[in-house]
Amino acid sequence: MLKKILATVLIPISVFAQSDEKSAAILKAVSATNSAYKDIQVTFSYTLQNKEANVNDTRDGELSLAGNKFHLQLMGQDIYSDGEIVWYVMKEDLEVHIKSVEEFKGETELDPANFFSQYDKGYKSQYHAEETKDGKALNVVDLFPEDPGKKPYSRIRMGINKKTNHIVYSKTFGKDGTDYLLEVKSMKTNAGVSSGQFVFSKEKYEAEDFDVVDFR
Repeated sequence: MLKKILATVLIPISVFAQSDEKSAAILKAVSATNSAYKDIQVTFSYTLQNKEANVNDTRDGELSLAGNKFHLQLMGQDIYSDGEIVWYVMKEDLEVHIKSVEEFKGETELDPANFFSQYDKGYKSQYHAEETKDGKALNVVDLFPEDPGKKPYSRIRMGINKKTNHIVYSKTFGKDGTDYLLEVKSMKTNAGVSSGQFVFSKEKYEAEDFDVVDFR
């Protein structure tokens, strides 16, 4: 489940030869815009949808990025990284798992240092349409895995603000009938995120009776 969540929240953006020119240009602009920021703070809603099972569950989350550091809060988990180490804080289980960034990348297929310019295992993009959402003009682009047999979803649809090149929403269409919708509520850039936000305090959590397990 964590892998599916992260793959939706931390959207991989890749541009390959099979992509149409318009969508490829849009995605390159998204990558260039977001890579230029010193730090990014995002609040979002994350919805799991399955019509056949009558499931429509929405959770709120927060994501902070600065260089190769990040802090993700979602579904009762805090995930910190200082660029070298990743700490999984599972509040309900009173457990903390410590792993290297390389282990994190292996488990999630994501590179924390390049959340907005991920080159995963390959996508081809296709321009879908223009759209207006909450008064904002969007470009809508579909991403299709180049090796669909290795992915649990058929495509990712992204709504991108035409003016700012910021991602407004993404919807991942699962092959099992379960879709994952991410909607950005707010996004702050270059706000001066404190470096302490990306550092895990072992003493704090041990004092709260968390079991800290180091898997490195």
